[in-house]
Amino acid sequence: MKDSILLSLKNKPEFSGSLDGRQSYVLAQPVNIFGIRAGMDFKKTALYGGIYATAFTDALARNSYKYFYLSATGEYRWYHTYRWQVNQTVQLGIGSADIKRTVDGEEQYYSKMIVPVETGVYASYRVWKFIGVAAGVGIRISATPGTYFSGSYYSGGLTFYADELMKILPRLSEQ
Repeated sequence: MKDSILLSLKNKPEFSGSLDGRQSYVLAQPVNIFGIRAGMDFKKTALYGGIYATAFTDALARNSYKYFYLSATGEYRWYHTYRWQVNQTVQLGIGSADIKRTVDGEEQYYSKMIVPVETGVYASYRVWKFIGVAAGVGIRISATPGTYFSGSYYSGGLTFYADELMKILPRLSEQ
């Protein structure tokens, strides 16, 4: 794996960007984590920077959690054909957690730095030239105690292959 990473970094990189959404859990509550990322794709590997955020309030409206963080992500492609792709990601972030908790009837407010460390695997299948389906699973560990941000995550949805659209745009403009 080390050799294939070093070899892929010699490829001419291409710009890549995406919206990134995940379903996760914080204190056994389902939450959506939304992000946007951009970076350089070296074919076998990719390096991204991103911004992620989530906010939720528990069912009794007594506790609320807001998370915002910047991240650096490395991606490794285990398998890649025209239709199939299986990738592993490793992500390290830094940001803030704003937490309101009610303990014994007393509201407590505090902000903490968060350092989430994530890894996950996802697979995608190209159904048509421009659209595919994707699914993934992973785990997030918060290196900062008391931030309640550790948990598993999963994702699923549609994938839009913008690179295919970029290939036909010059031909459309010639007409």
